[in-house]
Amino acid sequence: MKYNFINSIFLSLTVLVFSLTCIVSCESADGIIDVTNPEVSNFSESISSAPGLEFKFEGEITDQIGIASVNIYYADWFLDKEIVMNEKPKEYTLNYKFEVPEDAIPASSHTVKVDITDLGGNIVSMDVLVTLDVDITNPVLAFINPVAGTKFAIGDVMSINVNVSDDFELQSIQVKSELIHLEDVIDMSAGENTYSYSKEIEIPAGYEGSVIIEATATDMQGNAETETVTVLVGSSNQFTDVYLVGGSVWYGWDPTKATKMWQDPNDDNWFVGEFYYKTGDDIKFIGQLDWAPLNWGLDPSDSSKMINSQDTGAIGFPDGDGYYTVKFNPYVLEYSYEKMTVDITEKENMYIMGKGFVGYNLDWNPADAIAMIKDGPYVFSMEVEFSEAVDLKFIGQNDGWGPYDSGFEIGGEMLLPLNYVKGVIGDGSPDVKFLEQPGRYKITFDYFLLRTTIQPL
Repeated sequence: MKYNFINSIFLSLTVLVFSLTCIVSCESADGIIDVTNPEVSNFSESISSAPGLEFKFEGEITDQIGIASVNIYYADWFLDKEIVMNEKPKEYTLNYKFEVPEDAIPASSHTVKVDITDLGGNIVSMDVLVTLDVDITNPVLAFINPVAGTKFAIGDVMSINVNVSDDFELQSIQVKSELIHLEDVIDMSAGENTYSYSKEIEIPAGYEGSVIIEATATDMQGNAETETVTVLVGSSNQFTDVYLVGGSVWYGWDPTKATKMWQDPNDDNWFVGEFYYKTGDDIKFIGQLDWAPLNWGLDPSDSSKMINSQDTGAIGFPDGDGYYTVKFNPYVLEYSYEKMTVDITEKENMYIMGKGFVGYNLDWNPADAIAMIKDGPYVFSMEVEFSEAVDLKFIGQNDGWGPYDSGFEIGGEMLLPLNYVKGVIGDGSPDVKFLEQPGRYKITFDYFLLRTTIQPL
């Protein structure tokens, strides 16, 4: 009987010690006893995304005692987000957005850790597999042949070559041109992400003028890219004079004094102009010193296209104020532009040098040179009266010929008006001469572009 009593006491003590141990081990640092892990539902452990694309960590979290925090981390993407629950809710809807870094590698996989901690210190860890298999980029498409603006006679054979690629998988390629009876659709085989289209077309009779060839590539996600090239078929008009008109050229929207462009020495289908553009003071192209018949600008119904119409829209440049080189091809109705870098020091003074200006005692003496008015960052102008015989060039000081002496690329006798003629800098640079053309004129000189215009008043 004594033995049984002692055993009973020993057993009771053992149970007590075990219970105390359990209580201590299931107690958090805040003294909260919780032996139940948080529960998670509707949680996606597999996500598809792409570089630069935003996705969400989503799920429903519940805990009997309360939720303390959610930590989302992945070192390779510098992701370390801790969501601390100030109210310690028993229910929480996770809805955290994250944007995949732009430099992440397409088609790669990444494991993001998500830790959920409750008030009892219990932690549930989950892995989220993020696979960058969503295709959000268009295919890349480029015409190799023909080159835009190329001329073909009736019966000529034209080679059409188009290269296409996609970062995942191509679905189809379409190449078409109604005027030359071309309509090709190529369906890609599974897994193909590059393709080179090649075909030769004999130019048919029955049409002369501009022909547009259009190529469209579509990938398996439905992303599509379209490119066009315009060529000339048969005989066509020959353009010799093209002008810039608009708010940013010297005589604004007055077509009679529009700024003359010059033919590109490397391709006479293109005309080149240089000018200082002010944002909002847009420009157009005309084919004569009048509005008709050639008035080229943007199509009012589709600003990505150019047309010849009296209702055309003006062209602006998104890179803002500055000097621009603009090229225009009237045969295929395309233009391009490039902002220029100014690499000279701004001047405060410019003078007319020469002789024959009414009311001035100037006869090739720098001290008597006619001061011009600053009319822009790199532009000077002056209104003067011409006599029956005028010589003209420019100097940048009135105490001698140097250091700035600017004449003309082609000197000698000229007929007025002068429209954006090219100048040169240097000691002994040629002057221009005007005989028997008296009257009042405005001289405008841009010493960065070295361009001069002289128009009657």
